[in-house]
Amino acid sequence: MTQSTRDVPRYLIQSAALTLEVLLVFGRPPHRYTPSELAQQLDLDRNQAFRCLRTLQHVGFIRLDEDDRFVLTTLVDQLAAASQPQPTFVSAAQPFMDEVSQSTGETVNLFVLDGDQMTSVDHRDGLRPVRLVTEPGRRTPLHAGACPKAVLAFLPPEQQHAVLTGLPDMPRFTPHTELDPEALRAELDSIRLRGYAVSDLDIDEEARGVGAPIFGAGGAVIGAISVGGPASRMTPHRLAELGEEISAAAQRISRQLGHNRPLSSPPK
Repeated sequence: MTQSTRDVPRYLIQSAALTLEVLLVFGRPPHRYTPSELAQQLDLDRNQAFRCLRTLQHVGFIRLDEDDRFVLTTLVDQLAAASQPQPTFVSAAQPFMDEVSQSTGETVNLFVLDGDQMTSVDHRDGLRPVRLVTEPGRRTPLHAGACPKAVLAFLPPEQQHAVLTGLPDMPRFTPHTELDPEALRAELDSIRLRGYAVSDLDIDEEARGVGAPIFGAGGAVIGAISVGGPASRMTPHRLAELGEEISAAAQRISRQLGHNRPLSSPPK
């Protein structure tokens, strides 16, 4: 099941959320699915997928085509015609930053990809007496830190290669900053598999955090959101919990920006 339906925020109707996740799959090629094919897309039980499909068919959003695959109806055109312009990157992220801030009590950062660096465009201060402090407008290279590495992992291969080959000339922020190309390449592989990056003392010797990529409507990575705190609080177990939460937030922000694809690795 997708991350957004595993995550259970307050007031969420899980069955409704799952049915809408099923509807969103029809926005991806080939745009026509059998119950089994759709169940595979969302890692669902076939009967569960079938009930969602029948619900959408009953309301009128999908129909059964001649090849026994479900397809969208023109009813969705009415929703498309009523849609509003896409929000800005920052405005789309704001409510989800607030949620993560309140649920974790830790510092939340929002970075946008800016050429070959990341720029801090918004943040929420931690709610505890001892917390991380964010410098507004801070620019950071892509080889260290939760947000930068989350973005680097999903950049096209040629852009990744440029960063990796330039590592010897990159700043070493702490003794833990990774400047070995092969080691960082392996870390990027891990980031793509789990969906979020870990900053483990690599940009600040007293801080750890996790960051997840944000994608635009065209499918390209455009920024990232992170949450973190003092190293003393950020145990491996805590980082894993925060990683799941920040991944869900990043996915929902991406949805607000028009992204409707499963998280995937860029081609090698």
